[in-house]
Amino acid sequence: MITKLTKAILVCFSLVVLTSCSVEDGKDGQDGVGFEEIAKFGAVNLKLTGTRPDNVPFSKTTAFKFTSVEGSDYSSSNSVQFNGDNLTFNVLRYLSSPDDVFQESTVSFNLDVTNAGLASQTVLLNSFRIENFALIGDDLKYFVISDNYSTTNAQISDYNFDNEKNKLDFKFSFNVPAASNDSGHDLTVEGEASVIVLELINNN
Repeated sequence: MITKLTKAILVCFSLVVLTSCSVEDGKDGQDGVGFEEIAKFGAVNLKLTGTRPDNVPFSKTTAFKFTSVEGSDYSSSNSVQFNGDNLTFNVLRYLSSPDDVFQESTVSFNLDVTNAGLASQTVLLNSFRIENFALIGDDLKYFVISDNYSTTNAQISDYNFDNEKNKLDFKFSFNVPAASNDSGHDLTVEGEASVIVLELINNN
């Protein structure tokens, strides 16, 4: 039979165990959480609105927030290049962890800014690609978008680049005709980029 003293000892032991455990144990990735390093450079939030190949309307908003950690990838996936008053941004973000070869659903773009900060400044979205992105409906049916888009009709707003933090922010929207995307119907692409980009140090 368990005595009152034994019960008291067990209760005290349980309290010690509970109070010694906290969410702090997992915040640095040691206990299974560890995406901070590949998510620290910001995200591209993407909204797609259109009609599926089976004629069902859809609207899907998704955050692509992971960056490759390989140095050789940065120039094409998370960079800014300065050329006088002109800037070129190359950005690519993964939907899931890029460390797995099977996680290759991405969104990427190239953005050129001419005469940055001047009255004659222009911002041009030169290219935009969605790669291997599955749109899954509530009815558990899906189709895959993997397209390069013409962005000649792209609307850019709220552009800002913080030189000290290398932080790029802007909103975008453009329409894609049925013949130029995998849905087979007219598609509206819109969203917002809020990313931190890197500048390569030249050693020559």
